[in-house]
Amino acid sequence: MYGVQTTSDALQKFAAHRLKEILQSLTKKPFMAVLLGMVMTVAFQSSAATTVLVVEFVNAGMMNLGQALGIVLGSAVGTSISIQLIAFQILDIALGAVFVGFVLYFSGKRQWKHLGHSLIGFGLIFVGMSNMSNASAPLRDIPEVSIALSQLGSYPFLAIIAGLILTTVIQSSTAVFAIMMSLAGQRLLDLSAIVPLVLGAHIGGTVTTLLTSVTASKMDAKRTAIANTGYKAAAAIMVYPFLPQFAHLIQWTTSNLQRQVANAHLLFAVLMVIIFFPLNNLIAKGLKHIVPDRASKDIPLKFQVIDEVSLEVPAVALKQANGEIRALGRFIYTKMMQRIPDILLSGSEDLTEEVVKAEEEVDWYYRHTMRFLAVLAQKGLTDEQAEESMNIQFTAKEFEYIGDSVMAMVLLTKKLHRENLRVPAENWRHLDYLYQRVTNNFSKVLDALAEGDSQIAAEVIREHPETTRIQRDLQFNFLAQCPQQSSLESDLKIEEKFRYAALDLINLLYQMDEHTVNIAKVVLGIV
Repeated sequence: MYGVQTTSDALQKFAAHRLKEILQSLTKKPFMAVLLGMVMTVAFQSSAATTVLVVEFVNAGMMNLGQALGIVLGSAVGTSISIQLIAFQILDIALGAVFVGFVLYFSGKRQWKHLGHSLIGFGLIFVGMSNMSNASAPLRDIPEVSIALSQLGSYPFLAIIAGLILTTVIQSSTAVFAIMMSLAGQRLLDLSAIVPLVLGAHIGGTVTTLLTSVTASKMDAKRTAIANTGYKAAAAIMVYPFLPQFAHLIQWTTSNLQRQVANAHLLFAVLMVIIFFPLNNLIAKGLKHIVPDRASKDIPLKFQVIDEVSLEVPAVALKQANGEIRALGRFIYTKMMQRIPDILLSGSEDLTEEVVKAEEEVDWYYRHTMRFLAVLAQKGLTDEQAEESMNIQFTAKEFEYIGDSVMAMVLLTKKLHRENLRVPAENWRHLDYLYQRVTNNFSKVLDALAEGDSQIAAEVIREHPETTRIQRDLQFNFLAQCPQQSSLESDLKIEEKFRYAALDLINLLYQMDEHTVNIAKVVLGIV
């Protein structure tokens, strides 16, 4: 199990970006989607990881749901290829792979390090199988164990449930098949028990993804997970009445029991492709009726981009976190920053409440995005991924600071209006000049984040000294405004209150620009 997990994690780090690059060219033809599913699953050693990537591709508009279902079918065949490799008795070669992997892991080069790590995991799978096989040999001499395992063939439905539960608990169909091969190698399992166990393990390998998709905000995630489980459950129901004939077909392919385990998985996967692939587009349309899109009003506070299932693939999770943060920045700009002039000049209670509510949502998105990244950090990120995660967290914090500054301006304005103080149009004209510069810079930094444009980010940084000069000039002008000697004492207090409030507004606008510059530095890679 450790070998399977290690191989999966290392190959994801080594191959994720390369697979995404070839995606569009491979999915132009429908059958190529099945091939891509096979390649991805062999590379990742995880059909769950493949399903997560498929959902991301659909949501990004890079493929339709029908093509995604083709990849899901291909992932089952890809798992079969991995199991076929494990069925070979190559312990000596596996030990050699561990040694080569060890050398590559300590070679110092990052990409070779990931490849070396995957070779170590691949070799450990065979070492573990050898140990399990040797350790299970004495079980043949225990009548109760032999009888219990042999009777699984007499109760195929019970064997299917056993395979399903075991795979769900272990959360790795490859590891379950390695265990089955070890038992088969000691003649503790016969073919009549192997076939239903294989069917159950096929279904069990989809349960975790299905359960995880329950909390997914995107409907295509649910549809893909439902199809993944539905394909295997439906195929198992079709095969169940013909289990003896299916067993004879497998026996015809080889007399080696361990190889029969692998062949049973492969034949069942190929059968699914033959049955369901021609119907994929119809199935996709049916799923859209069964699992309709939600109205946006039903999910007021849920991630716009992130799906929790993406945690299975760090490269995808980071891409979604980046998209979520960009959406948060755009939300602050449209729902908070652009409301400042109207609130200052009109003192509208409705607008004020809208900004207060928006700030609460900003806090919610910030907290939950940071939690998502904290969970992701436990997945064993590469150095580049860890750095990207830190940059996302830094940017999220700067956005939250900007949201707090806007909120402070709104509360200050609310206080002024409560005391029947209004911002004179002439004074707002001076403040508006600073406000326009700050909001324009913020809009630019959002574009720089979305496009990864270092030139736009550099422009934002270059303009900051001029913003500083304007801020200081405004501060000096407001401080230099002396009240008229003839003014009443009450008027003097009002002017003094307004002057200090104006200074606070200037400082808050300037702080927003400072945080904007910090985000621009992230884009340039100098933070």
